[in-house]
Amino acid sequence: MNSIAACLTDVAETTGGAARALIRWAGPLFDLVLRLVIARVFFVSAVVKLVNWETALLLARDEYPVSWMDPLTAAYVGVVVELFGSLLLALGLGTRAAALALLALALVIQFNYAAFDQHLLWAALCAWFVVRGAGPLSFDRRLAKGLANSPLPFAGACVSLLAGFTRIGLPLLMLALRSWLALAIVGAAGLLSIDPTIVMIESARSFASPMIVVCALAILFGFASRAAAAVAMIALVAQAVLADAVAAKTGDAALAASLPYWLGALGLIVINGPGSIALDHVLHGWLARHWPRLAGVPIAVSASAPRVVIVGAGFGGIASASRLAREDLHITLIDRRNYHLFQPLLYQVATAGLAPGDIAQPVRSVFRDVTNVRVLLGEVSGVQADRCELVLSSGQRVPYDFLVLATGASHSYFGRDEWSAYAPGLKRVEDATEVRRRLLLAFERAEACDDPTEREALLTFLIVGGGPTGVELAGAIAELARRGMDKEFRRFDPAAAR
Repeated sequence: MNSIAACLTDVAETTGGAARALIRWAGPLFDLVLRLVIARVFFVSAVVKLVNWETALLLARDEYPVSWMDPLTAAYVGVVVELFGSLLLALGLGTRAAALALLALALVIQFNYAAFDQHLLWAALCAWFVVRGAGPLSFDRRLAKGLANSPLPFAGACVSLLAGFTRIGLPLLMLALRSWLALAIVGAAGLLSIDPTIVMIESARSFASPMIVVCALAILFGFASRAAAAVAMIALVAQAVLADAVAAKTGDAALAASLPYWLGALGLIVINGPGSIALDHVLHGWLARHWPRLAGVPIAVSASAPRVVIVGAGFGGIASASRLAREDLHITLIDRRNYHLFQPLLYQVATAGLAPGDIAQPVRSVFRDVTNVRVLLGEVSGVQADRCELVLSSGQRVPYDFLVLATGASHSYFGRDEWSAYAPGLKRVEDATEVRRRLLLAFERAEACDDPTEREALLTFLIVGGGPTGVELAGAIAELARRGMDKEFRRFDPAAAR
């Protein structure tokens, strides 16, 4: 019975970890796509008005007048907000202000021009960016770190104020968004009578089946919200794909116009969860107290747990520590460097395609949330097996109950170590930067060389080893010579390099 429970726990933990990783990577991309989708709507509208300005003025005066604003002023304000607000939103620059202006415009369009479901969804999605701000793929996020520490007056205070606004406002916004979407679906199913000008009844009619109503109730109460929102998204996509089913419904046109924005609103719940005002949040807290591993919470390791020491933070060491961290163990990971190196891409660093920092990740950041893994910077100089201790070059001793040696491999000169001065290996960042230095310097010397024979020797590169690294390095050098350095030298053609 215990083995079955342990197996189920491992499956749940692995699935949950994979889901969290997917959401973590998909979130920034989803945020960018959502901004672009909204920005496109307003930008196209602004361009159409500018191209047909007389018609736009006529519509503002006679067809869609705003009672509390002069028609000419309304036309100018509308096109300025649409044009500049959409551009700023797409770039993620001044996102909150741009989204606030577009939110106000969407509400004016809904309640003064024409009431359509997509206008309400525009407003809801703009409200998200007002409260949440832009994601990582934005200028705002890039500038925020610098502004927080800049000497500009009130810059740090403004960044802190916006962060506090998000922290307080986001749970309330998620509650309002969940309730609003759920009420639209329930109302479309005929279970409630709701004003269609404030809730998307028309478009929701096309997919408000009994199963989706159940999902809507789950979204409303914040129970299994991500799964319920995902099912609703699948139903929406299926309804749009199955043309015959869409044609049989009365709200097919409304759904077609609102489909991207429905998907965007539901996607916010899938990616970001229901917020803290939800049953999911309460359930997560209960699981964290009783089954922390199922909730993704680091487990508390007993004081008497075995001590595992892993030497080496390469692929083997990282994988061993990650897997053993799920057990009741005290784990110490020792490496002479404080970063994990992705060795398969060293050839890119060697040919100036990538910077060293692009393929090196701090080991501590990998295990930031894993409380039973300790990362130690040091070089192991010896093992005292009889005392179960590791000896570091600093003289420090590290006791262990179990020892894992994952020190990796190094290149060999087959007893001819004097070759190392002329033929560096490619196992470390230092090796890659040395190869890059020699490679680029060879081209520079060839430019300054007057002897054609010497120039030909400088432009000849010999790679010993035809494995994956050797083949990739040869291809990268050829790519660099033929395309990366094209037209950069005057006395020879880089493509002539061999």
